[in-house]
Amino acid sequence: MADVSVARADGLHALAGRWQAFGHWWLSELRKLVPSGWLHWVDGEAIPRLLIRRDGNDVVCRLSAEDQVEDRFLLQGFGPAALKGWLAERGLGREQVTIAPVIPRDCFLLRHLSVPKAALSALPTILEQELARRTPFQLADVWHAAIPAANGAGNVQSFCHWIVRRDRAEAALADLALTASEVHCVAAADEQGEFVPVISLRPTAHEDPAWARRAVKLLAAISLGTAMLGFVVFEWRQTSVATRLEVQLAEARAGVQSGHAGGVNQAARLFAMKADAGILEIWDELSRVLPDNAFLTETRIANGKVIISGFSADAARLVRVIDQSPLFSGATLATAITPDATEQKDRFSINFKVRGARPVLPPASDRGSP
Repeated sequence: MADVSVARADGLHALAGRWQAFGHWWLSELRKLVPSGWLHWVDGEAIPRLLIRRDGNDVVCRLSAEDQVEDRFLLQGFGPAALKGWLAERGLGREQVTIAPVIPRDCFLLRHLSVPKAALSALPTILEQELARRTPFQLADVWHAAIPAANGAGNVQSFCHWIVRRDRAEAALADLALTASEVHCVAAADEQGEFVPVISLRPTAHEDPAWARRAVKLLAAISLGTAMLGFVVFEWRQTSVATRLEVQLAEARAGVQSGHAGGVNQAARLFAMKADAGILEIWDELSRVLPDNAFLTETRIANGKVIISGFSADAARLVRVIDQSPLFSGATLATAITPDATEQKDRFSINFKVRGARPVLPPASDRGSP
């Protein structure tokens, strides 16, 4: 399991910590599924970590990359300009490295705790409770994080809980000419004397491995390509439908002109399709003009005439509302308005016409001879 960093001040940061823990777990599981032959491509170049620590009257800068680079500066002459120049000599900028200043270990309170693996999702909350109940610190006054230790037996995971007072940590950073906003994490010496990051101060893209960033970019490109392909397929499908309808309409016109029964039937079907398409317009207009206190239980649409039935808190006003629509005309009550005790509304039935609608006539062969 990857390092789990915990919020140092508020609930939003705690939520970010949970999301980061999930992301690390997901990336770890994804890496297990990647074929070993692909790992060389996806790993890419690791983001170097810059460890900055004080050693007596000197400041030691160690760049942890493929080749360890370490230089010393006099404490009095070290500052942002000196650090920027030192990185520039190696072709790097401050935004291209993970800055991890080393804080003396005696500034930390180190606690050990074991958490059931089934409760790891609640680790941030557990750490906050441990901090409030078992230490003299307030959450807003410290930085803290849990680093996995050696796996415990069975279903238990062991952690090292690193805690440092904010004022002492900021004083140690000031000795190195740094501020909290300039660094990504703080480091300390472990039991073997190695300097390792123990508390993350702010999430950055550098916390994810290079292969993860490449995977995200690849997935984004695939998503964009899929969306473009879907758009092209949709346009092609719509063009095909339009072309097929144009061909059918041309065939129907030719059939009508030649008097063939097949052409007449085809024309009748096309006219019916046009009439059916008007149903959507009728429904859209009804949903626009009917008030919220009215709902329909039955709707009949045929040959440009519409009959609707339902319930409304003000059924008498519906006739005027429908008649004022630019799409409808001739609205009248089909039956008397009656109150309904169950719905606590008035039952109504109204018929009206669709403006400009023409009745759909059956084919001449079906109407019979005059």
